[in-house]
Amino acid sequence: MRWLKLSEIACITNSVLFGKDLYIKNISVDTRNINIINSLFVVLKWNNNIEFLCYKAIINGALALLIEKFIYFNISQLIVKNTKIALGKISRWLRLNSSIIMLSITGSTGKTSVKEITSNILKQHGNILYNYKNFNNNIGVPITLLNLQYKLYKYAVIELGGNSIGDIDYLSNIVLPNISCITNISFSHIKGFKNLLNIIINKGKIFKYLSNSGIAIINKNQYFSYWNKYLWNKNILFFSFYKKKKSLIFINNYKLNIFGSSFYLCTKYDKIKIYFKLLGIHNILNALISSCLCLSINLNLKDIKFGLENCLPIKGRLYPIFLKKNKVILDDTYNSNPRSLYFSLYFLNKCIGYKVLVISDMCELGNMSFFYHCKFGFLIKNLFNIDIVLSIGKYSYYISKYSNIGIHYNNFSKLIFNIKKIIMNYEYLTILIKGSNIFNMNKIINFLR
Repeated sequence: MRWLKLSEIACITNSVLFGKDLYIKNISVDTRNINIINSLFVVLKWNNNIEFLCYKAIINGALALLIEKFIYFNISQLIVKNTKIALGKISRWLRLNSSIIMLSITGSTGKTSVKEITSNILKQHGNILYNYKNFNNNIGVPITLLNLQYKLYKYAVIELGGNSIGDIDYLSNIVLPNISCITNISFSHIKGFKNLLNIIINKGKIFKYLSNSGIAIINKNQYFSYWNKYLWNKNILFFSFYKKKKSLIFINNYKLNIFGSSFYLCTKYDKIKIYFKLLGIHNILNALISSCLCLSINLNLKDIKFGLENCLPIKGRLYPIFLKKNKVILDDTYNSNPRSLYFSLYFLNKCIGYKVLVISDMCELGNMSFFYHCKFGFLIKNLFNIDIVLSIGKYSYYISKYSNIGIHYNNFSKLIFNIKKIIMNYEYLTILIKGSNIFNMNKIINFLR
């Protein structure tokens, strides 16, 4: 970032400056990361220890504070009504003053995997900025864009997460993407969005801030008509799992196994065979979407093949852990919603040996919670070839009950004890452990490992 005076930052954030009008080189939100001279510390956490937090920032090198209420320290301070909104304004300014090619991704599922896969492909072709872990919300995205102050990046791959109305609109206005993608639309975060129509409309806001030369990446099968008002003068590229009219890219002849998959990545004029280490048909779809994003910036299929084949499984997302050659745990504990659960069960159904589902609640489904947990109980009973269901949580009880093969637990210790017995008793075994973050199902993974 070029040197900025505090008075310039005051104009960007609509804040009031108290103290000297100093030059700033670095902006930070973490007291541990103020390691560059002339730093501005943005105070995001408000609690009883706010003075101590600011003191730590100053000791570590902060030259000024961006804060909501003046504190009696002998240091320049920018006073603003809301520091989170001010952070967004700073990040938007940094984005406007960069020449980076910005790729933004949202959707009900697959966002993080598509972000990781796309970034892995693009790393071969220039400096890449992308969200760290799940920094995809109203704070995480602006924090990610603060990195634009340090380094000249060629590409940014930014995941936009939203669990309520207005989130994607707000973030897209900060990111101002050159290329935007919706992975898919399904029932998730119903508690915040209330219904599927609100999900469709709000996810579509990712296209609202595309420039006239911007590119929209869309599944040929989903909800295109709802987003027409943002797309009428934009370039549109369609992807579809199977070949469809107008699809830029699609999949052919895929095969799944416990070590990954193989498939042909096809365009209208060419195709190439891919050996992919991520598990499940949904990750083939994620690879397809990432490939479409990379084609939009003129990479060729050989470049894409190299990036895809060097992707490694992502922890918490159908990540295989081999206890023995024929005994595997599938760690799918990062999150859970109806679409992701369905694809995980589809993969478990294809596995060998005794098949175990360890499941906790799907969260943020609002008044649809009871319906979906009952539905998956019946699906397991009638559609999937699974041997036993072990559940924990309020609503997962109904998965166990209606699957007719379930045992429900009220605490982790008994659940883990039973899993250990199953591991000892079966020579060929696949255990899928699935749940929303709040249930900390990764505790089971850590204990078993």
